[in-house]
Amino acid sequence: MAKVIRALQSNESDTLELAIAPADQQQGWRIAQELSNPSNRYIAYLNYLAYRTFIPWLADWLVAESLPEPTVWPGEQLLPSIWEVVGGTAIQVGDKRLVLIVSDEAELESLEVPQDWVDNPQWMGDYYLAVTVSLDGDEDDCWMQVCGFTTHRLLKHQGRYNAPNRSYTLNMDDLTVDLTVMQVTWGLEVRATVAPLPILSEAEAQQLLGVLGNPKLHSPRLNSAVSFQKWAALVTDDNWRRQLWQMRLGKVETLELQKPQVNLRAWLDNMVAEGQQMLSEGWQRFEEVFSPPEAATVRGNGEVMEAIGPMVRLLKSNQRQEFRYHAAGVLGEIGAGNPEAITALTWLLQAAEDEHTRWQAALSLGKIDPGNPAAGVKKAKLIDLGMQLQGQAIALVVAIMPQPEGRLGVFVQVQPKNQPKLPPNLKLSILSEADEPIPGLEVASRSDDLGQGKDNLIQMNLFSPPPGTRFRVRVTLNDANITEDFVA
Repeated sequence: MAKVIRALQSNESDTLELAIAPADQQQGWRIAQELSNPSNRYIAYLNYLAYRTFIPWLADWLVAESLPEPTVWPGEQLLPSIWEVVGGTAIQVGDKRLVLIVSDEAELESLEVPQDWVDNPQWMGDYYLAVTVSLDGDEDDCWMQVCGFTTHRLLKHQGRYNAPNRSYTLNMDDLTVDLTVMQVTWGLEVRATVAPLPILSEAEAQQLLGVLGNPKLHSPRLNSAVSFQKWAALVTDDNWRRQLWQMRLGKVETLELQKPQVNLRAWLDNMVAEGQQMLSEGWQRFEEVFSPPEAATVRGNGEVMEAIGPMVRLLKSNQRQEFRYHAAGVLGEIGAGNPEAITALTWLLQAAEDEHTRWQAALSLGKIDPGNPAAGVKKAKLIDLGMQLQGQAIALVVAIMPQPEGRLGVFVQVQPKNQPKLPPNLKLSILSEADEPIPGLEVASRSDDLGQGKDNLIQMNLFSPPPGTRFRVRVTLNDANITEDFVA
């Protein structure tokens, strides 16, 4: 490896510069057309030029060191499926892996490595090289430059993790420009320990593919409703990753039509809901997505028992409506399994005339007495509308409550997750199974005088479809939308 590294000292900046062949530029652009959108095509083009230019140079020097021939990992035919989901190219040299992180910026300020190349034990590298590609000149005057490198261990422990972008960043000053240093560490263990990935079933994978294969999603790897661990487990599998790539190209029918409908009645039975995890993938208890009310801070069994009595008394019919509503919510947080609280909430369900109070009583009853035939359930699901939301997280909220004649009352909301207001012109619609609008079941968020969001939530009026009715809930912003299918 010494001769390989010493060759890098041929210019004043101690960095490697290599000319990009015109033939590679032409072939790279043809290959880039296999990706789904202009941004991904450009990423693929830059990565193709970088690895095609770098590997021949590296191979010449590795021969002199009797080291294995470098190969692109996991194989040239699989690269488009990788570039469709993340930028970067891995090169394998024996048991060592170099990952090229490619940019067209003339002056790099930092090395930003996607989490996929760092926290995925199947993909992670030993060394990460910051590469710039210059295409400003004529076809025969384009070049690439290696600006420095770091190791997996340094990137993992010293890099700044950016959660919205799912990436690790190091300033260029923290990189090693002199690549001869790589020679010193070549035989050492330079990887940090990372957690293993979960094992996905075929059903789980197909559920994820249905959500992430939507071509309208700008970057499926940044979908906040899917954990990084599940995302990494999905794209690590060559077949699933290829299927995702083809779906985003429109060559495979997306799950918009294939995905199973969420059976709302299963939500009323915890055991059934657990057994049908695939159907409810992405749906969580409302309290797992949003913080519970402050009243949940009551601590200790004795304190809880003392608090239940006053809350029950506030449910009496001579109390103001807002007191009854608040007390019902508090009992849902502190009254688990308590007979007095269960009896009081069951009574309130029958006695309250205010619909919101009845809903609160049903939802609280569902928390403290799961399986109660009068109880309600409230769940939320983080949804991704891609670049339209500019990193803002929003959640679709669905609550259900048993109604007479075997019907379910359904209540639908959209709420922001980490900001006070929804973006303006966000539309919530209820559609028939045939994707036709249902009159009166559509609402949109408003804007203030400055054009900013005005509403902290939007919600649909209660509707109660007959048993077995299939319907769709759609959230739309500009030209992006997410649709969830349900059966009542």
